[in-house]
Formats: sequence, structure tokens, C-alpha cells
Amino acid sequence: MNKASVSLAVSAASLAILTAGCGGSDSGSSSTNTNTTLEKAVKYAQCMRENGVTNFPDPDKNGKFVIAAGGPNRNAPQFKKAQQACKSQEPPGIKDDPAQVAQDQKEWLKLAQCMRKNGIQDFPDPKDGRLLVDRSRINVNSPQFKRALNACRDVAHVGGGPENGNG
Repeated sequence: MNKASVSLAVSAASLAILTAGCGGSDSGSSSTNTNTTLEKAVKYAQCMRENGVTNFPDPDKNGKFVIAAGGPNRNAPQFKKAQQACKSQEPPGIKDDPAQVAQDQKEWLKLAQCMRKNGIQDFPDPKDGRLLVDRSRINVNSPQFKRALNACRDVAHVGGGPENGNG
């Protein structure tokens, strides 16, 4: 079974996982901290690729990683091995905050219930604040899926960074 870790960035109606925290403001030391975070994130991405996760993405301008549907599987042995090898280069904010995971779990559950109510019967419940969509069972590109996602986009407030107010 080919499972892809997929989080639905509801406000943008796109599929992605954010795996790092938000960046700082543009003032003084915060700007320096953001630059340091970005530099560390770039090195971390390079390390992950050098250690076998060839499709690991580059960070955005704030040092956050967005792993799209079909991107690296965070549960794969190679991914976990690369994480261990690159641990010393891990940028700040990449670890999940337990309170945020719990909140995301509640929000994803609202979305899952809405998606099922809108015709996507096999849409799964979230697990550990993440949404795993089995793309061999659910066509995320189908018109029915897109209609359901559009109908549910305001139900939950998860899966985004500063662009949708969750930074």
C-alpha cells in the first residue's frame, strides 16, 4: 500500500506538511536569528539528501520545510536514518510541539468528518496531529475530492504557516 503523508492546507486548498516552526520578524536580532535558522535549514536539507532522502525539499525563506504530497515519507527507515545522521544540523523548531499536535489533531478530525460528509467516504481520521491519506484509495485530484475540500476549507484551521495566520 502506497501511503503518502498528506496534510491539507485548508485555507490554500493545497496538499502539504509543514515540519518546522515559524520564522521571526524583520527587526534587528530577529532578522539575524531568521538568517541563522535559514542557513541551518539549508545545511539540514543538504544533509538529508546526502543521506538518502533525495527528494527532501529546500526550506522556504523562513527556514520552514514544506513536504508536499508524494514527497519523502517521514516514517520510512531511510528517512529516520537520515534524521539521525543529520541531527547535529537540525534547525530550531523542527520538533513537534505536543500542545500544537493535540490542537492539530482536533482540527484535522473536524476536516476528516467534513470530507466524509461531503462524499469522500474513505477519508481517514488523523493520527498524532497528522493526516495520512492513502492515495491508492483516494484520488486527491478528482473533481469530487476538490469539491469536498472546497466545502470543508473553513471547517478547520490547520496545515499552514504565516500565510494563513498559523505562524
